[in-house]
Amino acid sequence: MKRPIVLASASKRRSMILDSCGIEHKIYATNAPEVHDQNRSVQWNVITNAKRKVIAAAERYKKSLIIGADTLVVLDKHLIGKPKDKKEAKKLLMQFSNKRLAVVTGLSLLNPVTGKMLTGSEKSLLYAEKLLKKNADRWFHALKPCDKAGGFSIEGVGSLIYDRIKGSYFNILGLPMIKLKQLFAQAGLNILDYCN
Repeated sequence: MKRPIVLASASKRRSMILDSCGIEHKIYATNAPEVHDQNRSVQWNVITNAKRKVIAAAERYKKSLIIGADTLVVLDKHLIGKPKDKKEAKKLLMQFSNKRLAVVTGLSLLNPVTGKMLTGSEKSLLYAEKLLKKNADRWFHALKPCDKAGGFSIEGVGSLIYDRIKGSYFNILGLPMIKLKQLFAQAGLNILDYCN
């Protein structure tokens, strides 16, 4: 029996990626508290956060397959989540200028039939072009970066800044689909069964 899917995330981009594959799902933003422990690996942080989202969603959706995801950006070994406000987002934008960044997403998948939770993570690298300080406000307004990990988007105007990608493009968007397909397989499921 094909179980309904719940995406335990408020991310519109993650939902759009699932939609683009024809994967029907319900969105449930759990507001589960996230950890950003600088003393732990980025993989530990993103997987822990993805698991927390799944656990919170599972209390409400007991018969659904639940997908949780969390993304962090790494610059000089510093873990960066969503900026707190516009000031921080603008500051991050200029800190990324002329730098190589890592984007890491943690995934968690709960199979309600077995009760088993599977996890994994994906890492991608990309380069940010050099930005002139005098254009910082214009870039910031064009990117509208506040609701994204690291305060940036590679889509739209972001394509004028972020380049030289090594690894999964969809990971940078927040949902590495090859890794998700692998988790489905580990759970004994074929993700193609969910693609309409």
